[in-house]
Amino acid sequence: MRSIPAVLRSLVVIGLAALLGAAPAASPARAATFVPARPGALAAALAVCAAGDTLVLAAGTHPGPARVARPIVLRGEPGAAIAGDGTGSVLMIACDRVTLEDFEVRGSGHRVITIDAGIQVIKSTNVRIRRIRLRDVLYGVYGERCDSLRVENCDLAGRVAPLKEDGEGNGIHLWYCKGPRLVANRERGFADGIYLSFVNGALVERNTLERNGRYGLHTMYCQENTLDGNRFTHNIAGCAIMFSNHLKVVRNDFWRNRGPRTYGLLLRDCSDGEFSDNRLVDNTIAVFFDGSNRNRFHGNLLEDNGWGLFIFASSASNEVAGNTFVHCDYPVALDMRYTTNRFDDGVLGNYWSDNAPYDLDGDGASDVPYSPVSAFAFLSKQFPDLSVLARSPAVAALSVAERVLPALRPSEAVDHYPRLVPIKVRGAGGTLARETDAGHARGGAAAFAGMLSLGLGGVIFARRFA
Repeated sequence: MRSIPAVLRSLVVIGLAALLGAAPAASPARAATFVPARPGALAAALAVCAAGDTLVLAAGTHPGPARVARPIVLRGEPGAAIAGDGTGSVLMIACDRVTLEDFEVRGSGHRVITIDAGIQVIKSTNVRIRRIRLRDVLYGVYGERCDSLRVENCDLAGRVAPLKEDGEGNGIHLWYCKGPRLVANRERGFADGIYLSFVNGALVERNTLERNGRYGLHTMYCQENTLDGNRFTHNIAGCAIMFSNHLKVVRNDFWRNRGPRTYGLLLRDCSDGEFSDNRLVDNTIAVFFDGSNRNRFHGNLLEDNGWGLFIFASSASNEVAGNTFVHCDYPVALDMRYTTNRFDDGVLGNYWSDNAPYDLDGDGASDVPYSPVSAFAFLSKQFPDLSVLARSPAVAALSVAERVLPALRPSEAVDHYPRLVPIKVRGAGGTLARETDAGHARGGAAAFAGMLSLGLGGVIFARRFA
């Protein structure tokens, strides 16, 4: 064998190993490269690293901005941070299969036109962003044409004060992406916590989106996305879904999104979706429908809201069944007498806390249909200022009259099989804390309504229904 060149001998050995079923020895793994926290060290390490390398950021501040152009793992020791200089984006990803994990990013620029972000991902697939803390950034994570992006267990805080609608910059902002996974993140202080535009097949799961200037989550022109187990609280709208179809919205909490025009869940031109096992509690309007058709709204809890369902005439053929409505000032508000929206599925209706059902045949459904749209709700939908009279004696008397004389009902919306007992709804899990100021506000409004009711309430309703 000595006359056989060394290369040929190696090939013979490998061939024999293959024939005998033995795998050749694996090449040794590359050792991680340690990057000290001093000016220029991170840029130098990114310039010389090879595909598949792991760079470990030492504890301390690493000056940015920085650009990742090779498929590597960039990991931080406890206390590691990349700090921008207040211009542009702090960390830019321009390569597929990059993983970022376990460090802080802070100090982006302030220009919306250049989309200054903590982390900017452009035309890069299979990027993983895990356990990153983002602070003092205009946008948190911006992704453009980055399919299969994953953002997991990150903590993002922006520069926008709660309910400040003219604030700028979103927490996670994705445009023209397929199949992203946004899981277990916490976001606050942005215009929108999550903004998705032309994003299809997304999974948004177990995120907490709170105290943002506008919306917890906002979608535009998205298809077949899933929102599962998220919590939306203290936003102008917990979730605003617009021009997006075939959505699955399950096991979410929409809690205490309150204000002059505040919604738990806003649906604008959204059709053929499934909304189930969600808890919508203590919102000004729990669910708003506009131009949204053929959605299934099943098995949800709507409790302590001003309006439960607020449905425009542009919405049709939605099915509302198996839900629990508890102590909503107006369970349902419509602006049309005739509607194709259904409030039972032909067998199962909803539980209404202000109903007085009875079940003589013991089938679990009331023997008498229930109209969830009261005359006062119908009128105050068109004249919102009248809501101050909601708890007045005149309105209570009108409610009694509607039950005795069905001809007074302002809408054909009827639940033919109202439930006798509420259902248990899972939501995102855990309990929703109650805040005492909510109860005090409602109590004060009711007292004020009572003072005004005797003189004004009877006149208004007599003119309307004469």
